[in-house]
Amino acid sequence: MTTFTLFTDPHLGTRRTAHTTRDSSKKLTFALFKQAWDVIEDAEKPICLGDLFDRAFNDESILVQGYEIASNCMWTLAGNHDETNRADTVTSLRALQEMGCAIISSPSLSEPYFDNFEPLYFVPHHASQELFEQAMLEAAEHAGRERAGRASVLMLHCNYDQPFATEDDTLNLSPAIAQKLLESFDYIFLGHEHKPSTHFDGRVVILGNTHPTSFADISDKFSYQLEITDYEINLRKDRIWSKDERFASVMFGQELPDLSGVQFIDVIGAADEAVAVADFMQMVWETAPDALAVRNSVSVAGVSVADDEAEKPVVEDLRTRISRELDGTDLADLFSELAKEVAV
Repeated sequence: MTTFTLFTDPHLGTRRTAHTTRDSSKKLTFALFKQAWDVIEDAEKPICLGDLFDRAFNDESILVQGYEIASNCMWTLAGNHDETNRADTVTSLRALQEMGCAIISSPSLSEPYFDNFEPLYFVPHHASQELFEQAMLEAAEHAGRERAGRASVLMLHCNYDQPFATEDDTLNLSPAIAQKLLESFDYIFLGHEHKPSTHFDGRVVILGNTHPTSFADISDKFSYQLEITDYEINLRKDRIWSKDERFASVMFGQELPDLSGVQFIDVIGAADEAVAVADFMQMVWETAPDALAVRNSVSVAGVSVADDEAEKPVVEDLRTRISRELDGTDLADLFSELAKEVAV
């Protein structure tokens, strides 16, 4: 029996400004790395299913974090945040590949690609939904032919059942294609979506990320132990971040509970004056030594001041996408200036 440890979406290098202070934003960035390290430190054959990084291009300190994680993984799958569709660039993930890390990424942006380390099959991020689907079906055909009824699993980085999400640079696994793939694979594991869930009687597993990056993806977080023999697969999950322990809602104006260990705090209720809310928010920060983010969801005179952070598929507008694509290149500053002129 071989055991693998699965995790996904550590999003190293994430920087948040909403609901954070300068210091807490830095602490959140480090917490994402620390959580990923804790997962792999004593793990058996760890595998990351994508979005090792939050951005395709990163500074040296984040690149070092990425190397610490990827060099200790059996494999790291390329996700949409790790890649760019521009063929003339070297992303942080591909730099790690050149440094000897076992990165699974498509050698060509114009051809379908899958990799196979029996009994594991991997389909990395592709430049289009069409290429991605072709690669998945080719992997299934190979598994059906070569595995001959023996255990096999498929690992992807994409949305599940969100076809409109392919309008940006994310990809999608539809239930219809999942059903076809399950004729060849015992399990399909997905990175990309940040909240865990299962489908097809537990055979399609959305792993969820390792640590919340904002209020939008607050949920229990898990790593997964995958035990495989030639004809049997066992899967169990270990909770590595607890919503009950690390997230709290507190009522404006009431006595604060013990907030030790709580990382994300949502302040709710209603107030007559904004000044009183600001004072209360400051008191929450001072009372919560481990807080990474504190959100103001208090309504003042009946008007909510909270940001809408409901989780939804990430669909970027064109300007945001171009900015991210150019990040780390000589054209980034020029595009930023031109965008500002257009907005005026």
